Amino acid sequence: MNIIDSLKWRYATTDFDSSKKLSDEQLENLKKIVRLSPSSWGFQFYKIIVVEDQDLKKKLLPAAYNQSQITDCSHLFIFCSYKEVFESDIDKLIADMHETRKNDKDYDEKGINSYGEGSKDIILKMDKAKQLEWLKKQCYIALGQLMVGCAEMRVDACPMEGFKNEEFDEILDLKDKNLLTAVILPVGFRTSKDKYQYRSKFRKPSKDLFEDI
Repeated sequence: MNIIDSLKWRYATTDFDSSKKLSDEQLENLKKIVRLSPSSWGFQFYKIIVVEDQDLKKKLLPAAYNQSQITDCSHLFIFCSYKEVFESDIDKLIADMHETRKNDKDYDEKGINSYGEGSKDIILKMDKAKQLEWLKKQCYIALGQLMVGCAEMRVDACPMEGFKNEEFDEILDLKDKNLLTAVILPVGFRTSKDKYQYRSKFRKPSKDLFEDI
């Protein structure tokens, strides 16, 4: 199977088989896939909460308008954006970058420090509303990569914005952690009853989607 076949296979699964669970290896590979996601500056200003606990899923269910994907999925990936970026956040990432690259042949300590200062000059001076919008977008980049990874692994997924963000934040105790819920992705395995898997995939025709100039 190639990537195109995988993307043709996937769809937004609405009916998960609650008896089927990801293996530890599958879960670990999905985490690796999303960890390797690109992001602006290479900084991942978000945290991903992975919920397997059934009691917690049930608490979240009403805040997701009782959509069954929440409780029937194997694992629920919750993408939580930072509310705001602080200088200490960038300092921590730059320190981690030094640690990761210190044994590289072309390790450039001054260059990395300069990179950090340059990022501060732009990110920390953003208007707060614009910064928050930018931060949430980073979650969607990671979400997209995870969805492609799921398809390649033949794991079903359903991206969801239909939930009450503030209630999720309250249940997950995010309010004092500089985090807010941006988007969620239940993952698991489809049932044979989910009618959407049998429908021809509809997308905008290429001639209407692309303009080559």
